[in-house]
Amino acid sequence: MNILREYIRILLMEQVEFSGILKLMPDANIIASVLLLSEQLPPDAILLPDEKFHVTLIHQSVLKPYRKLIKSIELPQPPPPILEPTIEERIDEVQGKKSWVVWLQNQGEMKSYVQEVMSLLGAPAGDPEPDRKFHISIANLTGKPGDSVR
Repeated sequence: MNILREYIRILLMEQVEFSGILKLMPDANIIASVLLLSEQLPPDAILLPDEKFHVTLIHQSVLKPYRKLIKSIELPQPPPPILEPTIEERIDEVQGKKSWVVWLQNQGEMKSYVQEVMSLLGAPAGDPEPDRKFHISIANLTGKPGDSVR
């Protein structure tokens, strides 16, 4: 029984993945919360596929020197994302893009996690992206993840 309980716990955990960027893939409970929040979206918003929901932890430009190393180390368990209760519209008029995001409440915890990962990689101390605000993009005008405001 304990093995089954542990297996279920692992299935429900957020997972950190490296795909050029380091991203936090939300668990089923967070996805369900995002889907509930999506009821606030305006008619022109097209929901992204829920398997594309993620929190970008570290941009690929920061990780480029550490690509080989990050694939070979075991990363620590990330803090669970805590969602704000509302969505926010983001607009890039120059590119003609509009997207909707859910911000995370626990920005400090996420920044600490990023710094821990960077330390494991042997990077210089400090915040590699001081302007990053952690969020989950949930919709845009096309429903394609690459069409969200950056």
